[in-house]
Amino acid sequence: MIAPRIRGALSFAVLLAVAACGGGGTEPGGNKPTPSAIAIVSGNNQVGSVGAALSLPLVVQVSSNGTPLSGVTVNFAVTTGTASVSPTSTTTDASGQARASVTLGTSAGSVVVTATVVGTTLTQTFTETAGSSNQSLACQTSQPTVPSTGAVNAGLAGTGICLGGGTTGADYALIAFNANPDSSAIATFNVTGSGTVALNTPNIAPAFNVVGGASIASPRPNYLQESFDRKLREVAREVLTPMIPTARARVARHAAFNVIPASVTLGQVLSVNANGEDACTNPINIGARVAAITQTAIVLADTANPPGGFSDAEYNSFGITFDTLINPLDVQNFGQPSDIDKNGKIVILFTKEVNKLTPKSGATGVVGGFFFERDLFPTTSTPDLEACPTSNFSEMFYTLVPDTGGVFSVKHNKTDVLNLTYGTLAHEYQHLINASRRIYVNNATSFEDVWLNEGLSHIAEELLYYRVSGNAPRENINSTVVRQSQASVDAFNNYQSDNFGRYDFFLGKPNMTSVYAGNDSLETRGATWNLLRYLADHRPGTTGDADTWFKLVNSTTAGQQNLAGVFGTDYLTQIRNWAVSVFTDDLAGVADPTFQEPSWNMRELFPHLQGTNSSFPLKVFPLSAQSPINNLQVFAGGAAYIRFTVPPGGQSSIDWTGGGGLPVGSTVQFTLVRTR
Repeated sequence: MIAPRIRGALSFAVLLAVAACGGGGTEPGGNKPTPSAIAIVSGNNQVGSVGAALSLPLVVQVSSNGTPLSGVTVNFAVTTGTASVSPTSTTTDASGQARASVTLGTSAGSVVVTATVVGTTLTQTFTETAGSSNQSLACQTSQPTVPSTGAVNAGLAGTGICLGGGTTGADYALIAFNANPDSSAIATFNVTGSGTVALNTPNIAPAFNVVGGASIASPRPNYLQESFDRKLREVAREVLTPMIPTARARVARHAAFNVIPASVTLGQVLSVNANGEDACTNPINIGARVAAITQTAIVLADTANPPGGFSDAEYNSFGITFDTLINPLDVQNFGQPSDIDKNGKIVILFTKEVNKLTPKSGATGVVGGFFFERDLFPTTSTPDLEACPTSNFSEMFYTLVPDTGGVFSVKHNKTDVLNLTYGTLAHEYQHLINASRRIYVNNATSFEDVWLNEGLSHIAEELLYYRVSGNAPRENINSTVVRQSQASVDAFNNYQSDNFGRYDFFLGKPNMTSVYAGNDSLETRGATWNLLRYLADHRPGTTGDADTWFKLVNSTTAGQQNLAGVFGTDYLTQIRNWAVSVFTDDLAGVADPTFQEPSWNMRELFPHLQGTNSSFPLKVFPLSAQSPINNLQVFAGGAAYIRFTVPPGGQSSIDWTGGGGLPVGSTVQFTLVRTR
């Protein structure tokens, strides 16, 4: 709450008189102190119905040099809007306080009441809001309800709810979700609570604490990789999407465009384009030596890589791990990639050009590798069909190399690269499968929306964690499970910790994050990953995840339309339920499985990831009778979490209005949860 600003000031002449008479603020010839300040105590920023009395009186305190003054006359007057005030003039009591009641007039809108200390220029102003004539405060039109602990009431009707505190008091959360499908839409509204006491925590403390055991790494969001990936996906959608029909037509004619031969031999050096920023121009041609050939992979090594890198045996090990882990995992869940180069393999290029994408200083994160849709397009044009001349026309990845001397960028030893590479490959392979199947298998007209495409690749990282750790979805994984062995911790740290890091960003700004935004920010990525996990966990009629992910990747639609095709036309209601589950997951007493997240015990895990025993880091908005929440913004696909207590034996009217006291838009959906 912002402290009231003193708007009045004593005249220079009065200040001189006070100084001449010494301390204490007395006037010449008497002992009565001179008022020096007036401050608002309570009653500001209330919202009420047209024609109704405000629930709280307007209270000010008059003081002299910090000492409350009694017997000082204060006038109250309506200076803006329509309302009546009573009394219009009164005197301060022993605590220096004066109060007046306000009855709102016949017009909706803002009402300003000015309190003035008589005989001075000291004033304070109260700003109240008169709601529309068809809106009543909830407790004026209904009796208080006291839900049971753990009850979740989703999709509240009307403009408010009247709540009771029961015999012991009750804690609540009001969750406002913006269900507008337009990700650029922002809802702005006000929430008032008469008789409420603010709660400042999400009330999601750890359910239990494990002392000792292997150390779980703190989440480490990789800003640089995320921003780089976003640029690649945007270039693909903007530059390459118009060329999809061309590519499909040329390949259908069985034209050959091979840059990388269908048959290669160990030690052979190929010329390939390693530009990771431009689609069809400005090639960076490098020599790439065939370092390993395995069942499903061709491993290439840049001939100009820095010294001290991987041996051919280690490159072969990468290929075998791709054969036995990454390839079967992603193919099982997302589908078989295309094979435009007719070699039946995926090309993995280890090149210094990836290292160069990370600045030597000032970078937050590191680019560990990438897939570029460019390489799926033919290289030569015909009079009627455009092509991409710098394409490598191959299903391929680009990945980081060890650079212990920091020749091309920041220093990386072999362990650094190993810890990054497999998670990166799982992530980028989803992008490759997604793009290649949309072009050559499913005949889509565009690439997937960036937010959903990235969300699916973060799911690929999570799937890699499950495969390596031996754990599975819908096991409500907590810190005990993660810390059962060092190998289990390593699997989490290498393949899943980044998902939690991105989700942490979302938890810090849930009302300012659209889960289906086109901005592809860290917080959007974290929210989208968690949403997809929730939707898959709650999708009826499936015993595993693979069918869900396959349907999303093998759709000819994109974005929200894709979600609707897989999860149903009520997908926005399901997203709202997910937004509720962000708060209610593993909350004591919440029995409805709709509002649980079966795969992860977030409230227990997060404090361990942060290395503290603090609460789950969800941003909440405290609501008290003295401090209504005004002009609260919620992005489409985002949610605000409002916390308050109703005291024992008390009742509270929780009401929401839009700008100017008008009703909140129909896309904003409110859910009430009783937590205690």
